[in-house]
Amino acid sequence: MRVIFIADVHHAFAQVERLLEQTEADLYLVTGDLVSRAFFRYATAWRFMELQQAMAGFRTRENLDETLDRAAQRILKSGKGHPQFTQAEEYTALSLKAEAYLQKSYDRLERIFGCYPEKEIYVLPGNYDMNLGQTSLGHRDLHLRCMESNGLRVAGLGGADVMTPGMPDHLQVPYDKKQDAAFPGFLRESRPHMLVLHQPPYGYHDVLPGHGHSGSPVVRDFVDESDVSVVLSGHHHEQWGADFSNGTWFFNPSNSGRSVEVSGARPGGFFFDIAIHNKRVEAATLRRLEKKGVFDIIDYHPSGTKMESLILDEERYMLLGGKAGKTQHIEPIRQFQRIKSFFLNYETPESVSLIRELRSIYRKIHEQGMEVAFDLLGSISFGIARESSDMDVVVYMRSRDCVLDDEDTCGVPRPLAAVFDELKERHLEVEVCDSLDLDRVTQAIAEEDAEDGQLQRFIFYRLVCRPVNLRVVKRVENLLLEKDPFRRKVEEGLEEYIQVLVSSVRHVKSFEKYKARLREREIDLPPDVEEAIRNYLRG
Repeated sequence: MRVIFIADVHHAFAQVERLLEQTEADLYLVTGDLVSRAFFRYATAWRFMELQQAMAGFRTRENLDETLDRAAQRILKSGKGHPQFTQAEEYTALSLKAEAYLQKSYDRLERIFGCYPEKEIYVLPGNYDMNLGQTSLGHRDLHLRCMESNGLRVAGLGGADVMTPGMPDHLQVPYDKKQDAAFPGFLRESRPHMLVLHQPPYGYHDVLPGHGHSGSPVVRDFVDESDVSVVLSGHHHEQWGADFSNGTWFFNPSNSGRSVEVSGARPGGFFFDIAIHNKRVEAATLRRLEKKGVFDIIDYHPSGTKMESLILDEERYMLLGGKAGKTQHIEPIRQFQRIKSFFLNYETPESVSLIRELRSIYRKIHEQGMEVAFDLLGSISFGIARESSDMDVVVYMRSRDCVLDDEDTCGVPRPLAAVFDELKERHLEVEVCDSLDLDRVTQAIAEEDAEDGQLQRFIFYRLVCRPVNLRVVKRVENLLLEKDPFRRKVEEGLEEYIQVLVSSVRHVKSFEKYKARLREREIDLPPDVEEAIRNYLRG
């Protein structure tokens, strides 16, 4: 079973639509805060917050335990002679305006969901949301409800124990101590395998800088005493990631919609893609939805009683807030990568199709018990392949499948060669330019053997190529990144070879071909990219 979980949407409904369009899952959980404001105009929101403070002041002076709306109604009943009558009148009018705006927002989100009737989609309110049971999303609302999907029981608790400026408190899902205390009773009855929250349980993804843990102790107690296997939460955008404790997984994907915080603007688009089998997590990937597509950032998977993680994309990992050492490459490689990133902005449909073919190959081979991955060379690596383009690849495999030849290259295993022959019959030519033993490369990294030829070639390909079946390659590459001085030493040793390659006639012609293909599509190279290419080819 595959579950996609996004939190803190913040009115980014178009992004939700693209997520539904570009992903496939058995269950989608779209949880609060679905909206980011209760008014279209920020000036109105600021005015409402001023009125909230005025009503809160009256409530405190009168020692009342009620919503601000009820406090405003008390003032209005006192008559126009009350000193805060005008404020209460304005507060009430703006509350009605807020409710109308929120209802329209949820109507819009429901229309998006309605375009995908084949997808099972549920929502949960956050502290910025009104009670979703009173909206067009009511039939999808998980708050204090339990549902079952593919044998997996899922229960939800929305809202948060926090005062939310700008939101009429009488519209919000109440999150008080009484409800918090009553929640375990609901859970004991429903016995969920998966728990969906807005505010996390105490101790997991709940740290407020300068304040410590802020999650729910009552929910934490239930999780510790129950057999809940998965807990999903949001609310704290910077407390993203996965934890694994006593057989229970805790996930926070960070914000899906863009967020403006004290530390500055925080980009969105993040979500978890979780594979579940027999009610247990097999693997989870933190991903990001962008205009160019969906990108995998980090994998999490169980390893005995512990959790292992694999960073797949250092750049997006650091954008999210993760800490990773910045890799410094030699100048020719930096130039090459800058140029290549420009071309990839204009990737052709043919390139996407060819890469899809290679993905089907490694999956087919995997079913036969063999693990392979590829690095792409040439025009497909730059994303500008044509329908007639060959696929120039480097093949990675394991020692058990590698038979070395006189050139220190693994021969192409028979099952893989058979698949390549099938493609050839369909006029898809695969040219194997090199093939490496990943187990040997791993050993060379462990021993810091800078003279190992396969390690040198692995480092070169990782600098200039584009991977297919990234996870297999990254398990080895990340070992190398942990030994950055050693990696740089090997990379610097390759500089002379790279200079020879850059100045070769074939390499120069390749770039002329790439530029010509862009011009055919009426895409002009900016002057700075033209200059970068000239500088790169001059070496």
